[in-house]
Amino acid sequence: MPTQDATAPPACPSETTGRHVGRFTERRLNRRQFLGVAAGAALLGPHLASPPHLRELRRGLAGDVLTPGSAGYDRARLLYSPRFDTARPEAIVFCETVGDVVHTIRWARRYRVHLVPRSGGHSYGGYSTTTGVVLDVSRLSRVRVSGRLAVVGAGALLVDVYSALAAHGRMIPAGTCPSVGIAGLTLGGGHGYASRKLGLACDALTGLTIVTASGEVLHCDARRHTDLFWACRGGGGGNFGVVTSFTFRTTPVGGVATYVLEWPWAQVREVVAAWQSFAQHAPDELSFDLNLTATEVRPHVTSAGQYLGSPAELRRALAPLLAVGTPTRVEITGRTFLEAALHFAGCDREGVDRCRRADKFPPGTVQRETWKAKSDYVKRPLPRAAVDVMVRALEARVADAALGRGTILLDAYGGAIARVPKAATAFVHRDALCSAQYLAYWPAGDAARAAANLAWMRDFYASLRPYVSGEAYVNYIDPELRDWRHAYYGSNYARLRRVKHRYDPKDFFHFGQSVR
Repeated sequence: MPTQDATAPPACPSETTGRHVGRFTERRLNRRQFLGVAAGAALLGPHLASPPHLRELRRGLAGDVLTPGSAGYDRARLLYSPRFDTARPEAIVFCETVGDVVHTIRWARRYRVHLVPRSGGHSYGGYSTTTGVVLDVSRLSRVRVSGRLAVVGAGALLVDVYSALAAHGRMIPAGTCPSVGIAGLTLGGGHGYASRKLGLACDALTGLTIVTASGEVLHCDARRHTDLFWACRGGGGGNFGVVTSFTFRTTPVGGVATYVLEWPWAQVREVVAAWQSFAQHAPDELSFDLNLTATEVRPHVTSAGQYLGSPAELRRALAPLLAVGTPTRVEITGRTFLEAALHFAGCDREGVDRCRRADKFPPGTVQRETWKAKSDYVKRPLPRAAVDVMVRALEARVADAALGRGTILLDAYGGAIARVPKAATAFVHRDALCSAQYLAYWPAGDAARAAANLAWMRDFYASLRPYVSGEAYVNYIDPELRDWRHAYYGSNYARLRRVKHRYDPKDFFHFGQSVR
């Protein structure tokens, strides 16, 4: 999550580069740009000190293998969050082709090496790294748009996808964090500022290609391997295989309208109550959130969102919120779809080329951040007592210099999300009023502030338990959850287990909260 305007919704900027080929639009990181992780130096060939099994891994790969001591390794191993910087994989395999993925999986099985797939490296629980082998799909990043369909490489970042689709006047419903990988986002569901009209990212899927634990390449859709296709729409990343590409049904898009509203903190209770009422009746064209944020200086209450229509239509739709209290900030703006995506990423002033991680993709300017998150789903409007818990928790952060910035983010559900039956995909949270994400930030390497923030988060989370559903969003995966099977998957977990046992009976793909 990036450092940005405290009144803006949290988001994570990233990068894109592109070229046009025939009637397709292709977006991928070229090899020269990718090798920027080595600070301008080319990756080394076979590392002479590698044991025989690592030399065997390198043989037959179109991509590259980095091991400790290789140029670029120390940068390449890092996830978005510095909390997981101590992890040092035995090897990082940058796959160039589907064949590379097959080769790496079969090699890892042969030598019984723990393997985890990695796309954008944003796992909240650090589950996209290991002391074994990281299978990195970031070079499988091509986006091909043909008619209504888009075939997207699993390594594409969200901004790559948005940029390629925008060139054709099309879109998919997805998230607001452009530097996340499309793979993890889609496999866990994927909500964002078009979801109330178009559904989740996984709802736009028409098919995918996946390499299973046996090294078999499967094409899944509504007719082939339908159980696996079902599981990959909300069942979470890293469970059933390594997806190498997704096929999405796209939607035409013209201009959109965005908004940001802010109120005095003294009116926060009134605003939360009104927002929850509004969320139950808002038009589907409007996808929106409510953001309660504490900075070191003061707390803020804002709402932001996107309307698939004109600014005038958006203003009419927002009338119930505009009538609440005395807003101190009202911004309603017409934009292109891509402009809106960059706006919510916090990089609309810098542009796509600088909307990327500085440590991985120069000339990017986005810095890594350290945070802890938890999540809930809210099924019924939160009562005044719950809002009091939220307000007190954020005000405590302002009063305590050891804590710093923290956010409570509510994303409205309903609309197209709710019209899909719970059992139609693995994503079970269809009847939620909103999702809730709680975030606490602190400087990397500050153990005392880390401990203070973790204690704050656990206390706040426990205090809110009586008022929420007990469900949680797998894309905000939380290693501290005890009943995570129910929280992430609810009534769909039993079927997910059956799919797992069919396609990965020996639990080759596993991590702390994997389906098993």
